[in-house]
Amino acid sequence: MKTSEPLDNEQIRLVIAPEHLFNLSGIDLLDTIDSTNTFLLNKARQGVSSGWVCLAEEQTQGRGRLGKSWYSPRGSNIYCSLLWRFSDSAQDISGLGIAVGVMVVNALMRYGISSGLELKWPNDVLAMSRNVYGILLESNSKGVVVIGVGINVDVSGAGEKNWIDLMELTGEPVRRNFLVGLLLDEMLTKIPEFERTGLESFLPQWRKHDGLFNKNIQILTPEKNITGVMRGINAAGELLLENESGMQVFRYGEVSVRF
Repeated sequence: MKTSEPLDNEQIRLVIAPEHLFNLSGIDLLDTIDSTNTFLLNKARQGVSSGWVCLAEEQTQGRGRLGKSWYSPRGSNIYCSLLWRFSDSAQDISGLGIAVGVMVVNALMRYGISSGLELKWPNDVLAMSRNVYGILLESNSKGVVVIGVGINVDVSGAGEKNWIDLMELTGEPVRRNFLVGLLLDEMLTKIPEFERTGLESFLPQWRKHDGLFNKNIQILTPEKNITGVMRGINAAGELLLENESGMQVFRYGEVSVRF
């Protein structure tokens, strides 16, 4: 595994549009941490401002959704968390993971990866039908959310067939600082938009990249497993599944494609 360029605070800031830096409170750039999300959850208890970012070269206890560990070797991927304090007047934030997926796709497209990107409900970004990104949303108080984003830059040592990395997609070394800057530029711009309007402005792009639309799927929930045809998502970000029982709506669950 080749180590990518070291993360650099100043190089990252140079990519963020000056008018968007207003929403950036600060960046903690760490060599090794247990988890960037845990770090910011602790900072939240200390009253740190909205818009604070934590980046790390390595995580020793990186976490994904559903309690899964997140592969976090040194200097090879992007481990980024952003703390946001949503106002009491914010729209329903249950669709935040949907919106962040769109932001990540935007960042990857601005980086130059323009084909093969798909969004998989609820929170995955795929390239060539394999996972390139993961998200973990966590909160320890009302209105405070830590948005953890992991992007695969080089996972060649992981031995995981369902993952893909940017090295494979681009065929060249990845400019991590440039990509992190693009990601933060998207998030610092679009999260305030999401706070004001909810999912409305994100739905067209989600639907454009929806990798499950009209496919036969199985959705797994703690209560039951159901099969049917995926008919997209509604304005609340809920999955629409059609089968012999009619149209059903799911707020949560894990999806697999049936062949």
